[in-house]
Amino acid sequence: MAQALCTNAAGTQCRATSSCRRAAAPRVAVPARVQQQQQSSRAAAAPAASRVAGRRAASVVASAVAEQAASQQQAPVTQEWYALVANAEFYCNDPQNESLAEQLRERVRYYKEQNREMDFYLVPNPAWLDAKFPAQGKQVKRPCMALVSTDKQWIIFMKLRLDRVLKIDLAGMSKDEALQAGEALPEFKKLDKWTAPYPMYTPGWWKAFYPPGAN
Repeated sequence: MAQALCTNAAGTQCRATSSCRRAAAPRVAVPARVQQQQQSSRAAAAPAASRVAGRRAASVVASAVAEQAASQQQAPVTQEWYALVANAEFYCNDPQNESLAEQLRERVRYYKEQNREMDFYLVPNPAWLDAKFPAQGKQVKRPCMALVSTDKQWIIFMKLRLDRVLKIDLAGMSKDEALQAGEALPEFKKLDKWTAPYPMYTPGWWKAFYPPGAN
């Protein structure tokens, strides 16, 4: 009867004996209850991991939103100014334009009712006209005046209402630059004829709408 051969540590074959046979490790069957517990543990761990990942993602989003809000608060708000430029006598002493004073007074009253900060002024001989807009400045008779505001829609409305004015966008100008006035306006000649059913406005009414510090 043939005997099985095995290979010893020296690499030579020898007859298999009980001492050189390797016993195969027995396979232990996992009870069904243990398998169910393992599956339940894995199933329970998946939602928990998902919740942790969700909380981390929410935390990252919240941090990003907070950083964006902080940067927006720190960044200065830039206001754009717009101007309507015309001869000063047209603004102040033209009977066809005498309603301007009442329009500005009504706007001031409305702003006070709304607790709104003043954002429109009459600027006599604006310093920026010749300095930054020389071409437009040549089209305006002197002395001149500018109605300036940050309310673009209102400026467009006033342009249509006043008609004989030059609209200029003061892009990139600060408030101080937009409101910088030049020489004081001279005394205007009193009109010989006044046809309106109410008294003429008091000369100098426009000074109530000057920027702080203007002459």
